[in-house]
Amino acid sequence: MDGTGIEYFRLSMGMNRFYLLLRAIRFDDITTRAMRQSVDNLAPIRSFFEDFVRRCQDYYELNNYVTIDEMLESFRGRCRFRQYIPNKPAKYGLKIIALVDSNTYYSYDLEIYAGKQPNGPYHVNNSACSVVERLIRPISGSGRNITCDNWFSSIPLAEDLLNNHNLTMVGTLRKNKREIPPIFVQKLKELPNESSIFGLKKNMTLVSYKPKANKIVSVISTMHNDDSIDTDCARSKPEMIKFYNSTKGGVDTVDQMKGKYSVSRNSRRWPLKIFFSVLNIAGINSQIIYASKISDSSVYKIVQKLRHKHNCTVEISVDSEENLVGLFIQDSMMQNIF
Repeated sequence: MDGTGIEYFRLSMGMNRFYLLLRAIRFDDITTRAMRQSVDNLAPIRSFFEDFVRRCQDYYELNNYVTIDEMLESFRGRCRFRQYIPNKPAKYGLKIIALVDSNTYYSYDLEIYAGKQPNGPYHVNNSACSVVERLIRPISGSGRNITCDNWFSSIPLAEDLLNNHNLTMVGTLRKNKREIPPIFVQKLKELPNESSIFGLKKNMTLVSYKPKANKIVSVISTMHNDDSIDTDCARSKPEMIKFYNSTKGGVDTVDQMKGKYSVSRNSRRWPLKIFFSVLNIAGINSQIIYASKISDSSVYKIVQKLRHKHNCTVEISVDSEENLVGLFIQDSMMQNIF
C-alpha cells in the first residue's frame, strides 16, 4: 500500500485470501493418494505436471538446436528424492531434467528426477542415456541437434540418436571414457597450449583440445564431419567446441531468467516447490510464444526499425486477441510523430 507494490496484484485478492489459498492448494485427489503413492513417488504432482508439459509441446515448434541439462529447484525439506549437486547455487533441491531450445530458451520437455520408483508403471531406468531417450521422444526423427554435457553424452548414445532417431548430438566427454583412444590424452599433454587432435569415423568426429596446461577438453559430434579450426579466434578453437559453447547454455539461461523474476516462496512441501517452478517456466514460455507470434508481423518489423535505426520511442497497444489498437511514436527530440 506504500506505492512500491504492483497494484494489479493487490486488487486481485486480499492478502489473507492469498495465504489461505497458498495453504490449501493441492494438485491431486487426497482420497486416492496413498494408493497412487504405493507405485509412484510423484503421485501428488504427476497429473498436473504432465498436463503442463503436454501443453508446452502443443503450442510451440522448436528450432534446429536444443539443449538437455538439469535444473535444481532449491528445497531443504523432507523428500525422498532430494538431490545434492555441489556445482549448483542452491546445492540441495529437486532435480528437473529439461530439453530447451538453444536459441529462444523455450522449455519443451521436462522430467522430474524421482529417485528409485517402486515396481510398477512408473519404474524407469534413471541412467543418463535412458533419460535422454525419454526426453527426445517428441522430436524423434526431426533431424535436430542435441547439445549436452559430459554427464549425459557418450559415444553409444550419439550412435543411437543418429541411427534410431535421426538426431545429431554434440557433447563433451569425460577423459576416462573407454571409447577415447589414450593418444588423445597422453600425446596432447606433450603438445603446446591451444593444440587439437581430431579423430574421424563415419558420421562421427572426436576432438581433444588443450586450452591451457593440465586441461584437456574432449567433444564428440555426429553433426560435424571435418577437422576445421576457427582461424579468426585468437585461441585456435575447433569449430566443434565453438558450436558447443554457443548452444550449451540453454537450460542455465532458463535458470537465470527464473531467478530474475521468481514467484517461488519458502515452503516445506515439495509439490508446492514444483508448482512454483512450473509457474516460472510458464511465464518464460508464454513470453517466448508471444514474441515469436508478433515478430512475424510487418508492424513489428517497422517498430524495430524505428527503435534501433531512428532512435524513436515506440509503444504498441493490442487487444485481447492481439490485434493492433494503438501506436505511439516519439522521436529523439521528444516530438510526437504519430
